[in-house]
Amino acid sequence: MDEEFRALVQKEDPQMHAVIARHPNLHLPSPRPPFDALVRIVGAQQLSVKAAATVVSRVEAALDGQVTPQQVLDAGPDVLRRAGLSGAKSRSVTAIAQFAGTDAVCLERLLETPWVDARASLLKIRGIGPWSVDMYAMFGLGMADVFSSGDLGLRVAMETHLNLTPKQKPAVYDQRALSWRPYRTLASLHLWHSLKPASERFVD
Repeated sequence: MDEEFRALVQKEDPQMHAVIARHPNLHLPSPRPPFDALVRIVGAQQLSVKAAATVVSRVEAALDGQVTPQQVLDAGPDVLRRAGLSGAKSRSVTAIAQFAGTDAVCLERLLETPWVDARASLLKIRGIGPWSVDMYAMFGLGMADVFSSGDLGLRVAMETHLNLTPKQKPAVYDQRALSWRPYRTLASLHLWHSLKPASERFVD
């Protein structure tokens, strides 16, 4: 799919193509179990990648390696806080567990509904906002055409490499991303990759 994306932007967005020309091929994230994915995303809110990985690892350990709704509800918010989640994130994870139901059946059923309806349902859960839902679509479900104008890293990458004026309204970033359809997830992955040091970013 990465090759198709490169061919598209070479034609539709030469500036973006120049940014990614020497990037390695990137691949869509592999889908994860819905509840596990949402817990990871809540854990990662407003944290660096490294810090988020540490917190998620501690939460997994606190739940005996079983990131399930029942395990979360049995453990309780205090266990989640001791593992490194803030009070707000602990309450959000608990709310997700309550929404998911036994064996996460309610989350599984959402996968059978149109994404616009599933998104609306997820946004009703405490602590789940547009950024979290976008990350869930990308990294939980592996959806190919997702862009999150609320993500700071994506905005910075676009301002740095695509000459967007800093601190624009979200609609400006959304509009710029339209030319990357139906590969906006891959575009996002490349934009995040563009923020890495040159020694990690390029291939010969």
